[in-house]
Amino acid sequence: MKLPVCHEDVRYVMLIAVALASTHCGSSTQAHGSAPEGGAGGAESGGSGGKTGGAANGGTQATGGSGGQSGNTGGATSSTDAGCTSQCGPFPTGGARCSLSAAAFCDTFDAPAATPGRAGELDPSNWSAAREEPQAPTANGLLIPISGATIPACRSGLPTQEFPELDTLVCNANASIQSSHLLVGVAAQNYGENAYRIRQPFDFAGRTGKIVFDAQGYVESPLLGWVSVELVEDPAPGPSFAAGNSGTYNDEGEVVPRSGLEVQFQNNCAGSYPPTVVGVRSIFTYDNYVGTAYTPPNESIVCVTTQKGNLNHFEIDVSQSKVDVYATPFSADGLKFGAPQLLYSANVALKFSRGYVSITTHNHATLKYSMNGSEDAWFSRWDNVGFDGPIVPKAKEYEIPDALVPGTNPNNRKVVSIGYKAADLATGPADTLHLHGVSLDGVKTARLALSAWYLNGDSSYKYDQYTLEFRFNGGPWRKRPLTAAELAELTGGNNQGQMAHMIDVPLTDLVAGDNTLEFVSENIPQNYPPAVSNIDLILSP
Repeated sequence: MKLPVCHEDVRYVMLIAVALASTHCGSSTQAHGSAPEGGAGGAESGGSGGKTGGAANGGTQATGGSGGQSGNTGGATSSTDAGCTSQCGPFPTGGARCSLSAAAFCDTFDAPAATPGRAGELDPSNWSAAREEPQAPTANGLLIPISGATIPACRSGLPTQEFPELDTLVCNANASIQSSHLLVGVAAQNYGENAYRIRQPFDFAGRTGKIVFDAQGYVESPLLGWVSVELVEDPAPGPSFAAGNSGTYNDEGEVVPRSGLEVQFQNNCAGSYPPTVVGVRSIFTYDNYVGTAYTPPNESIVCVTTQKGNLNHFEIDVSQSKVDVYATPFSADGLKFGAPQLLYSANVALKFSRGYVSITTHNHATLKYSMNGSEDAWFSRWDNVGFDGPIVPKAKEYEIPDALVPGTNPNNRKVVSIGYKAADLATGPADTLHLHGVSLDGVKTARLALSAWYLNGDSSYKYDQYTLEFRFNGGPWRKRPLTAAELAELTGGNNQGQMAHMIDVPLTDLVAGDNTLEFVSENIPQNYPPAVSNIDLILSP
């Protein structure tokens, strides 16, 4: 059972959380290695809007109500509000819960959200989703097309194959995970990922904070898929990494955050086949898009046992100067876990002390590297995701749904396109997107967070003139050229053209209630047109 708790009840929440804190892998004040049972929790708040989904050509088509959407004409949004509304956030009260004595956030995935959003069956008041597929995603007239994922056992009544946004499901308990939990299927090939950002900020100023989660650590091969956790300063979508030498794209070449920290659990520790262990591939930190990799030396890699379909428990201790990563061997039932082991410790130099946590599932290329192309997606399972610390105010957030346009790719596979074209300014906007029920009360700043894809890889392109433009409510076009750091990343990094932007919005462009949003571009090639996706309007007090 989950109880509603409002921000004004935080003091009461904390007292209850301490009383309930007998959890499965220790807490922020317990030594690693203890494994008590029970539950803990946290407080969240927010209202939600959004849409309902229906099938279209094997994909999902948003329809109906104020949250409706048809084709690629935009749609209504789901929203979160920093104040306490009639839908206060969940507070877990028992069972195998987040291992924190006092949680600022904890989601135990007890049931599908009553109002789905871009994050599928996750509560849109708590989660913002980003799907990325950076390799030529606007070829063949498609706009970031994602094919279907043949889902494993989850719960009755589901089709055998799911497309965005129903690639994110809350599953019933099973023999290996004896509690409801999250299933993520990433069918996006060639460096695809599904990232889910927690809208509640994580504050670790002047302390060592703790991020906890249970996840399937199993890595069949680094060429198939794995899980990771990111902590980034900006609420930008889909943070990942781009490793290797400049101009080589075979080591993800994904969205690099401006400022952040990532832990990639991509190492199967050169085990026998099938693999039975997992460790840390690298801890990546980023400062103004410049990355530093902290990688365990081969001779001292620490790994824990894994099993496909089972959960490991993970804990990440974070301060501005140090990151410690712990994990347990896999659990037979998803409820009882062994003692956490230190996988890796790195001395870092983070210039931020408050940011946003994302949980991410990666698909490097399952169709290419699985046996005879037998795996059309990489799946992960998650439970009990949370972090400790002070409960700081959330921004109001309003999301644009994915476009969800059904189609067929050159390999004759059904796909759903999630992106929107940023057509040339001379042509005019391709789509009009809609944000419903926007509240400007108490708002001091407004920003757009979005993913953008630009054609790159040719020295003849005028990258320094690439400009994305947007306008609200038919008002003036606002120009957003690349910053110097973004330009350096697009042209000099291991980058395939996929970027995440934070864009300032004048408050005078917005109105209370319903708003429209349009995009165009200048000086960007249109043979593979630029596209935008994963769009959130973020209003801060």
